Amino acid sequence: MTLDDKLDFVQHILTRYILTICFIFGLIGNLLNIIIFCRKHLRKNSCSVYFITTSIFNLLVICLGIIPIVVTSYSSYDYSSHSIIYCKFRGYIMHVLLMISRSSVALACIDRFALCSPYVHIRALNQRRIAIRLILIACLLWFIIPIHIPVHVNIQMPGRRCGTSGTYSVVYAIYAAIVTAIPLIIMVVFSSLTIHHLKHIRSRVHADMSIPTMNIQSRLRIRKRDAQFTRILISVVILYFFSTILFPIYSMYTAFTFKIFKDANHMAIEGFLRYIAISFLIYVNSSSIFYIHLLASKAFRRECKQLFLQLYKRKQSNNVPIPLAAITNAREQ
Repeated sequence: MTLDDKLDFVQHILTRYILTICFIFGLIGNLLNIIIFCRKHLRKNSCSVYFITTSIFNLLVICLGIIPIVVTSYSSYDYSSHSIIYCKFRGYIMHVLLMISRSSVALACIDRFALCSPYVHIRALNQRRIAIRLILIACLLWFIIPIHIPVHVNIQMPGRRCGTSGTYSVVYAIYAAIVTAIPLIIMVVFSSLTIHHLKHIRSRVHADMSIPTMNIQSRLRIRKRDAQFTRILISVVILYFFSTILFPIYSMYTAFTFKIFKDANHMAIEGFLRYIAISFLIYVNSSSIFYIHLLASKAFRRECKQLFLQLYKRKQSNNVPIPLAAITNAREQ
């Protein structure tokens, strides 16, 4: 068995079994995320807007992304390599959905930074209506910016594959690396600044406990719910970083080495790394956000528990049998 066959076998295992599991858990997790952050006492928080947006677009990513490649792995028929319209549409829409999801997390990092800022005019950005506007702007931009993808992506011959060719392959690789790296840089920078501000605020709280005004303002600024949102967000940023960092690195590598001769083993390794960077890790990320929330935040676990208890009690109340006497009285009346 050649290296190409071995890597192809591993890729089939990852697609058929691991991604199928990711799809099931991701579908449940993202739906629960949306339900929890839409609860009355949470949806008023500006950070909830970003988490809801991320969950919605992650849900679309796993539905439009995982299902086709799992079906293809079983049927050995890739519809994207036979339909030009589907080839162009899938590449474009998947890029749009992923970038909106990443932008939502990046904007959430800026939102948490604004909340912890010592400057009033920056803290003013921490509002739900501003969050909604920014999400709408991000959606509009990401539907416009990658419009070049359906123009240049096509079914390439020989080999019948959906992708790019020629100079545009290099241009797209550089473009993909840049637009993927920018949200990651924003996440890392603003998360770091948020942690720094939180430490500074807490040190001031302990130092100025004798000053009631300072104590109240600081406690309001780092109240428990906002602190939990920040903890959840930082855990999501860590996940995004490790699941996405390979993609811009791989894109730049392909852009700078496309003219270099590569043997069969080299091509097999590159193809496998491409699958891991562009498909597997991206879908794992989109499927696991809810479970990262569970691990990172005690408050989020409590919200989940309350949600399930409410659903259980509602089901129990619906299943309570009506006494026969009550039915007889109702008929007599």
